Amino acid sequence: MQGKNVVQVGIIFSAIAVLLSFGRTMPAGSGVVTHHPVPEFHDWSTRHLIFSNQGLLPDLHLVESDPRAFFSWRTRTMESHDRREPRLPFRPLRPLRRSNMQRDWSIYLGTAGTAPAMYPAKFSFDVTQKPSCANDYIVYPIAATGSATQPNIVAFNNLYSGTAGANGYCNRTASSSDTGTAATVFWSYNVQGIAGGGAVPTSPVISYDSNGSTTGQKVAFVESDPGSPAHFHVLAWKSGDGQSASNLQNALVPKTISTFTANAPVAGSGTATDLALGASTSGTDTHSSPFVDYADDVAYVGNDLGVLYRIKDVFCVAANPDCAGTTKPVPSLDTTWGTGGALTVCSGALTAPVFDYVTFNVYVGCSDGKLYSISKTGTIKSIVVGDGVASKTYGAIVDPPIVDSINGYVYAVSGSAAGGANGVVVQATMSFSSSVSVPIGAGNQCNMHAPAFNNLYYTSPTTTGALLYVAGVSGTVSQPCSVSSTTGGDIMVYGVTFGTGGVMTSGTPAHSVDLGAGPGAEWAPLLEFYNATTATDWLFVAALQSNQTNMAAGSITSAFPTGSSFSEFVTYGLGPSGMIVDNDASATTYAQAASIYFNALGENAACSNNSNPSVLTDTGGCAVKLTQAALE
Repeated sequence: MQGKNVVQVGIIFSAIAVLLSFGRTMPAGSGVVTHHPVPEFHDWSTRHLIFSNQGLLPDLHLVESDPRAFFSWRTRTMESHDRREPRLPFRPLRPLRRSNMQRDWSIYLGTAGTAPAMYPAKFSFDVTQKPSCANDYIVYPIAATGSATQPNIVAFNNLYSGTAGANGYCNRTASSSDTGTAATVFWSYNVQGIAGGGAVPTSPVISYDSNGSTTGQKVAFVESDPGSPAHFHVLAWKSGDGQSASNLQNALVPKTISTFTANAPVAGSGTATDLALGASTSGTDTHSSPFVDYADDVAYVGNDLGVLYRIKDVFCVAANPDCAGTTKPVPSLDTTWGTGGALTVCSGALTAPVFDYVTFNVYVGCSDGKLYSISKTGTIKSIVVGDGVASKTYGAIVDPPIVDSINGYVYAVSGSAAGGANGVVVQATMSFSSSVSVPIGAGNQCNMHAPAFNNLYYTSPTTTGALLYVAGVSGTVSQPCSVSSTTGGDIMVYGVTFGTGGVMTSGTPAHSVDLGAGPGAEWAPLLEFYNATTATDWLFVAALQSNQTNMAAGSITSAFPTGSSFSEFVTYGLGPSGMIVDNDASATTYAQAASIYFNALGENAACSNNSNPSVLTDTGGCAVKLTQAALE
C-alpha cells in the first residue's frame, strides 16, 4: 500500500505495546508497580487471520479489537523484553548429516491423535516473564471416540522438558510416576454430549478476556460422530482432572463429562456446556473448527451439510452485557443471525470460517470448490476456486481461507482447479469483485492444504521479495495421496510473487523447489516462523507419507530456498498434523522453551520415530514437541 494514510503498526502500537508487553500498572495512590500477566495463545486461527505491519489507520484501529492482531504485531515487530534474550538462528545442515531435529518428548494419545491438517492450541500465561511450567499448556483434540480409557481432548503442562540439545527448563527429579523429562498431563477429558460418545476431529480454541479474568481458563471445541449432529462445547477445565497419580505421562484415564452445566461454566470447575448444532442425524463436522470473535464473544462453526452457525455468549467474558448478572448464560445459537442462528451456505462440507474485523464478513470454503463470503446482514457471495466436480475427489476446499484484513485480500487453495490439470491458489478481494488464480503443480491427485507467507509479506505485499509459499506435487502419483504408494510424483514447494497493490502475480509461480520423489505426496499445512530477535525467517514443510522422511525446515530469510537450503530431514510417523510454534522465549536462557508442537499421525504407543505405519488409516497418535534449540 502506498500514500500518506498508510502508517506503520509501530506508530499506533507503541503506547499499547509499552503497557501490555511489560504488563505493569500503577494503582492510584499506592506508589507500587503491580505486574499483570500478559497472556497469549496460538491456535489454528492465528495462521488464518493475518495482520500486516502497516496499513490504513482506520483498518488498523478496527483490527485492534482482535487479540490475534496484537499477538502478530508483537511477535514480528517488537524487540526482546523481560524473557526474550537474543538466540542464535537455525544453522543449515547438510541433508545427509544425522538430524538434530529430535523430539524432546512424545506422549501417546490413544487410538487416534489430532487429525491431519488440524491443530493443537497453545496457551502462554505471561509472555513478559519467564516461561511457566505450571501454567503454560497445550491442548490436543483427539479424533477418536471418547471412553473411560480414551480421551477426546487432553492438555499437557511442564512443556519445556526434555534432553535434546539441553536439559529442559521444566525438567524435574524422576520418580516412579514421572519421567522428569517429559510434559505431564494437565487434564484429560472424555466430553460426551453425543449418545455413545464422539470424537473431536477439528481444532480447539482458547478463551480470551480483555480484562484477563478468564483468559486461558476455558476451551471451546466441537464433538462429532456419524449419525448425530455435531455438538459445541465450552470446557472450564480443572487442573488434575483425568491425571493418573501413578503415571503423569498417561493421558488415557480421562474424566468423563456426560452431564452439563445449565449456566456458563465457572473457571476451574471441571464442568462443560453442550449445544447440539441442528436436529439432523447427519450434521457431522469433520472440517470446521470454531472461530471466535473475541470482541463480541461469538463463535462461528459449520458442518458437513453446508450449514454455518453463529453462537453467542461463548466464554461469557466481562465485557459481554449478557453476562453482567449473577446468572450467566450458556452458549446458545444467536437467533438474530440467519434463521435461528443458522445459514445454509452450500450443499457440501464447510471448512472452518474466518471472521474479518474490517468488513465484518465471514469467509468459508466448501467441498463444492467454492469460497463463500457472508455479510453481517446474511448476504452470501461465492467465487470458484476448485473444480467442484463431485466425481473428482480433490477439487474441494478442505482448509480454511486465509484472510488478510489490512491489505484487503482473502486466499484459498484447492487440489484441482477447473479442468483438473493443476492445483490452484486464488487471491480475491474482500468483495469478490476481482480475483487472481495461480496454477500449482499437477492437479486432481491430492488435497491441497494451507499455504504460508514469508515475513516480507507482513511488511507489505508490494515489498520486493514478498512471497506466498504453496506446496503441491509434480508428475503423476501412482496411488493418489496414499501413503502406501511406493512411487509417485515429486513433492514441490512453490513461491508466488506479488505486484502493484499487492495483487498476486498470475501464471506459473516464479519460484519452485523440488524436494524429491514423495510417495503419498499430500502436504501438511505449511508453517512459517519468524524470529524477530534475530530477523530470521524459516519455513517448515511436511508430507503425509509412510516410513520415509516426511518433515524438513529451510531458511527463507533472504531468498527463495534451493533444495540444499532445507535441512534436518526427519521422519515422524505418517507426518505431522497442523503445527504450532511458540517462539516467545529464548532457548539459550530457558532450555526447551521455544518449541514446535504437533501430533505424529499413525504412531503407536511406543511413540518412536520409526513405528513404521503403512497406511494413513493406521490408528494411533502421539503428541510431540520439538525444541528450536535442537535445530541450531
